[in-house]
Amino acid sequence: MCTAQRHYQKDADGLCTQLTKSLPKKGKQEFCIDTKSFIDAGWVIQEQELQLNETIGKGEFGDVLLGVYRGEKVAVKMLKDSSVEAQKFLTEALLMTSLRHENLVELLGLVLNEKHLLLVTEYMGKGSLVEYLRSRGRLHVTKKDQINFAVDTCSGMEYLEFRKVVHRDLAARNVLISEAGVAKVADFGLAREENYIVDAGKLPIKWTAPEALRQGVFSNKSDMWSFGVLLWEIYSFGRVPYSRIPLIDVVKHVEKGYRMEAPECCPPEIYEIMRQAWDLLPDRRPTFKDVKTKLAQLKVVTIN
Repeated sequence: MCTAQRHYQKDADGLCTQLTKSLPKKGKQEFCIDTKSFIDAGWVIQEQELQLNETIGKGEFGDVLLGVYRGEKVAVKMLKDSSVEAQKFLTEALLMTSLRHENLVELLGLVLNEKHLLLVTEYMGKGSLVEYLRSRGRLHVTKKDQINFAVDTCSGMEYLEFRKVVHRDLAARNVLISEAGVAKVADFGLAREENYIVDAGKLPIKWTAPEALRQGVFSNKSDMWSFGVLLWEIYSFGRVPYSRIPLIDVVKHVEKGYRMEAPECCPPEIYEIMRQAWDLLPDRRPTFKDVKTKLAQLKVVTIN
C-alpha cells in the first residue's frame, strides 16, 4: 500500500469519503494514483452535482451513462468496484487531465466514493464514427464529411504524437462525433507513453501494426498503421477491414505483402496515405504531422 492510500484510509482529507479498500498490486508494479492530486487540481465533482440517466454504451471498465452536469449533457463512465480495473480507470483519468486538444474527448472531472468511480467527459451526441458512417452511408456522408473526419482525427493524433503518448487502440469505433459534426479521439484506456511494451494477446488484430502484434512494441508509428486502417474505414463507410480473410490469417497475409484495395471512390491521394501508413518498416511510415499537412491540402480542394 502506498502512502497516499494509507492516508486516505485514515482520513478523507477532502475526498468525498474516506477510502475503505486499497487498490491491489499488479505483478511487481505497484499502481498508486494519488487521488489528492485530482482534488488539488479541481477535478473532483460532487456526486449531488451530477444527474445520471440511461445507459448509452459499454466501455472498457463498465457502463457508460448519459448524465447532466451543470445543465449540460455529459457521458459518464462508471466502475462499481475497487480493483485493478479501478486503478486502470484512474490511470486513464490521470492521463486525460494532462491532455487538452479540440480533437480529443474532454475530461470534465471525477466522482470518487466507496460505491463507485465515475469518469465524466463531454457528451458526443452523434456517437462513434463507425456507427455514424454505417447508419448514414453514401447518401448522407459527403466527401467533405470524410475529409473533415480524417483531418480531425489526424489532428488529435498529431497532438498525442507531439506529447509522446501512444493510443494503441485507434479505430473508427474509438472516434466520437459531436453534435456539431467534429470528430474527436476517445478511449484512452490503453494509452501509454511512447514505445510502451505490452502483451499482444487481447489486441484488435485488424487495426494493430505487425510489430506490435509480434513483439508487443507500440509507438506513434504503430498508431499510424492503425490510422491507415481508420482512413480505410472512413472511405468505405464503416466496412469491416479484411472482411474476406479469416482473422487468424490477417497478420500472415499482411507480412507477405497483402494490402486492402482502395475503397470505391476513394481519392488516390488518400489511398497513398494508407499505403504509406501500412509500410512494414515503422520508420518508413509518415508522422501524423506530415499526414495532417497532406490532408489539410486535400480538404481545401474537396468541394462536396
